[in-house]
Amino acid sequence: MTALAVVMGGLSAPASAQSGARKEQVKKTAEIPNCTKRLGTVAIVEPDNNWWSALQLGSPEAILKVFVMKSGCFGLVDRSRGLQSRNIERALADSGELQRGSNIGRAQVRAADYFIVPDLVTRNSNSGGGGFGGMLGGMLGGTLGAIAGGINMKKKEANVTLTLVNARTTEQERLVEGFAKKRDIGFGGGVGFLGGGGIGGGGGGGYENTEIGQVIVLAYLDAYTNLVRDLGGLPEDASAAAPQAE
Repeated sequence: MTALAVVMGGLSAPASAQSGARKEQVKKTAEIPNCTKRLGTVAIVEPDNNWWSALQLGSPEAILKVFVMKSGCFGLVDRSRGLQSRNIERALADSGELQRGSNIGRAQVRAADYFIVPDLVTRNSNSGGGGFGGMLGGMLGGTLGAIAGGINMKKKEANVTLTLVNARTTEQERLVEGFAKKRDIGFGGGVGFLGGGGIGGGGGGGYENTEIGQVIVLAYLDAYTNLVRDLGGLPEDASAAAPQAE
């Protein structure tokens, strides 16, 4: 089963419970525009604030990878576990432990042309009355409360951002927002929005089995759709368009 099927499947939930959320996910995923040509490669980079931990959610990296593959606008390079595993293979090759002809060595890793950074819209933590930022800020104070201002737990709303950063120049090429709220999808009792054991789970809970997690997924889907629609003007060859390395 593909990752996209896992995201949209809701396989563990009864059909009557999963239908509303699944249909909305399928509909909005289908609305992601497609690029006729890749504009380079991207890596998903987690922001320093690690905001999802406060919500007992996993990193949104896996969710965004599905959206990137759906659009066909970029190739994906792995800068987390995939790269770590590759480094292990490289170390084995350097030590002479791999079979001859394994062909693992220097100058084989593809460069990332862009980074996509998922984050929340930072707001005044006291606005809105029921915002998660206000609640968390009251308990923990400081940066964490302000960061979480993009989540309203009472209303089940999420404001998120995606930043497209040029890997060579560090310029922020695009910054888009996404928004979703509970009424955007049909919730059923125990609905598995991302499928039983689907991507995004972890840390004592997952996007697929919490209402706010489901809302955050739709918010990032909205943001990525906006990002693809705003890609006009990016060079077809990001490497050639950048200043030449010395």
